[in-house]
Amino acid sequence: MSSTGRLRLAAAVAVLATAAGLHLVVQGTAWYVQVALAVVVVSATGAAASALRLPSWVGAVAQPVALLVVLCVLFVPGQAVLGLLPGPEALRALWALVLEGRETVHSQAAPVLAEPGLRLLVTAGAGAVAVVVDVVAVALRSPALTGPVLLAVHAVAVVFAPGGVSWGWFALAVAGWLLLVAADAGSRTAAWGRRVQQRRPTGAGPTRRSGGPAVGLAGAAGAVAVVVVALVAAVVVPPLVPGTTSVVLVGGNGQGIGGAAANSVNPLLDLRSDLQSQGTAEVLRYRTSAVSPSPLRIVTVDDFDGAVWRPTPIDPAQTRALRDGMPAPPGLADSTPRTDVTYDITVDALRQQWLPAPYPATQVQVSGDWVVDTSTLNIRAQGRTVTQQDQRYRITQAAVAPTPEQLRDAGEAPEAITQRYTALPQDLPPQLAQTAREVVGSETDEFLQASELQDWFRSTGGFTYSLEAPEPRTANALADFLTDKTGYCVHFASAMAVMARTLGIPSRVAVGFLPGASLGDGSWQVTLQDAHAWPELYFEGAGWVRFEPTPSARTGTAPAWTQAPVAPLAPSTASSGASATTAAPSSSATSSAAPSTTASAAPGQQEQSAVPWSGLLVVLALVLGVLAAPLASRSLVRRRRWSRASSDAARAEAAWADLVEQIGDLGVVLPPSQTPRQVGARLEEGLRHEDGPSAQAPAVARLVGAVEGARYGSGGSSGSRGSRGGGTALAEDVREVVGAVVAQRPGSATWRWRLLPPSGVAHLRRWGRALLRRS
Repeated sequence: MSSTGRLRLAAAVAVLATAAGLHLVVQGTAWYVQVALAVVVVSATGAAASALRLPSWVGAVAQPVALLVVLCVLFVPGQAVLGLLPGPEALRALWALVLEGRETVHSQAAPVLAEPGLRLLVTAGAGAVAVVVDVVAVALRSPALTGPVLLAVHAVAVVFAPGGVSWGWFALAVAGWLLLVAADAGSRTAAWGRRVQQRRPTGAGPTRRSGGPAVGLAGAAGAVAVVVVALVAAVVVPPLVPGTTSVVLVGGNGQGIGGAAANSVNPLLDLRSDLQSQGTAEVLRYRTSAVSPSPLRIVTVDDFDGAVWRPTPIDPAQTRALRDGMPAPPGLADSTPRTDVTYDITVDALRQQWLPAPYPATQVQVSGDWVVDTSTLNIRAQGRTVTQQDQRYRITQAAVAPTPEQLRDAGEAPEAITQRYTALPQDLPPQLAQTAREVVGSETDEFLQASELQDWFRSTGGFTYSLEAPEPRTANALADFLTDKTGYCVHFASAMAVMARTLGIPSRVAVGFLPGASLGDGSWQVTLQDAHAWPELYFEGAGWVRFEPTPSARTGTAPAWTQAPVAPLAPSTASSGASATTAAPSSSATSSAAPSTTASAAPGQQEQSAVPWSGLLVVLALVLGVLAAPLASRSLVRRRRWSRASSDAARAEAAWADLVEQIGDLGVVLPPSQTPRQVGARLEEGLRHEDGPSAQAPAVARLVGAVEGARYGSGGSSGSRGSRGGGTALAEDVREVVGAVVAQRPGSATWRWRLLPPSGVAHLRRWGRALLRRS
């Protein structure tokens, strides 16, 4: 492979290695398959332009055009001309997807759903980066300058990934860039002067260069060493210099950057992140018939890996369109006390693809395309739908107020509920289960155990509320929380949910808003400071029940139904409010312990569209077609050459042209100034064995004799053989000689001869010039 080819291949690998880190902010794998195809097509287009020896500006123009064709095939084949070319309809459809992707970016936080619009943005962006990197590294021969471009791609993951980016992804991106720099090391070394070459005087073997490989390796090693030292110095030195701070290359908190994306709640709960200032922006306002409004739940998270809570991917079979009505609340019996209350909500600054709603909602009147998860009652937008400024919607809630006795006497939860909502990571520290058992003592009733846990967190355990995450003393944030006994609502809710699971109680964490502050005119105001997280525990007959382990300084008193009865009680009567909590804390309360207020997080839902295999197959066929073009052109020329050889002289010339062409494809240089006899002597010398001439020497002699007879009219045995055996005998001699040369050549040369023959590229170049002259 030529130095340009190695550099172009390294450029494609560097882009793909850097783009791999985006999986932290985009869900699924289909988007990366499309990115890989776009990068491959861009690189192949540049390689084709170089092989045809077109001006560099032609390749720079052809690569974006090829990228546009790929985008049409992958995303809008129905609108593209012939399913391939970008016409007006295809461009309009692509622009509509761009707007959809932009809305997804504004309304979600990482990791976002890989919807078509977002996948288009990612694929087009990666393809554009591939074009820039290819032009800078190959056309301008400045691969080191591609570092800022690749770093910009990595920075997307650093800024938006929840919990930041581990060093491994940064190392992968740097490794791709180092590969690109090292690929150019050989040519940079050659710029100091011409290498001394020591050629074998004759023979068809590979050319040997004294010191060539050593010089190339030394240059590559030197380039890599310099870059590694520079990177280490850039990371290590700044913190050691007074007045400077560490340059964060692999950190990040996934909080997004400004704009509407900041006015939303991220349900990905990272237990290691400190609580940032949430601001005082009003996200919504509502009026309700409830005396004590319920919290407005956005989404529930139940998948815990030991450090982060995430929503479980939604099963499409368990979703229904919201316009078809709300499903029945899971586990809620008809005999459980409830009161129907209404909420008339007006959206202000909130931009969320999850609809805030009190739980459990029985009716929802809202514009847009929304679906509801029948297992959780989470309401999620589809496509470009998102909460908008001044949007109004009405919700009817069945405000459930179970009695403590009902919760105490609840039956066993269904097996499906227990299996899903008691799952715990295998590396969970035993300290959590041990502490949970110590807190509940000898109590065996699940409700009384839950009540004991709540009281322990709120009052008897010595916990305090703080905006800072526990100090990372161990590998587990919850274990540190139990040791430090300080944290914010995410830690209280997570610890209670996990400890309940260790006791066999199904639990999950809800993310949303506290009721907010009453404005005195019958309306309630909810700001970003009201963002909150709380645990929900399952009790058969009552369904999912809210508990409140976060101290009262933040949340007020706990719900009445969570208080364990201290003596036999008469049946309790629920207040007319939705929940028995006290009014929400005033707006002057401590800053919310909410999860990061960022773009609306991707809920872990499965991608709404599968991998577009038809489009991918079309792109793959195009790539394979481009790669197969040189081999096909050489085969076509050889067939035409032999088919047009109607005489012995023509067949001799066809055999000789075939031999010279294939020997040249194998990397053996045969100067055109040499006569057939000189070429034959060189081939015989190159194929000679130590103990004498090679077995192919007669075949070489026959080919030389045939072409000399055709050109100079000399007869002889060789010529007579051509007359008797025709082209078949000469073709066999060509195959015999070429096969012997193949056996001597290195693997790289033989693969190029088989798959990407230079003669085929030359034929394509000649045909292209002929077409240009005719046009």
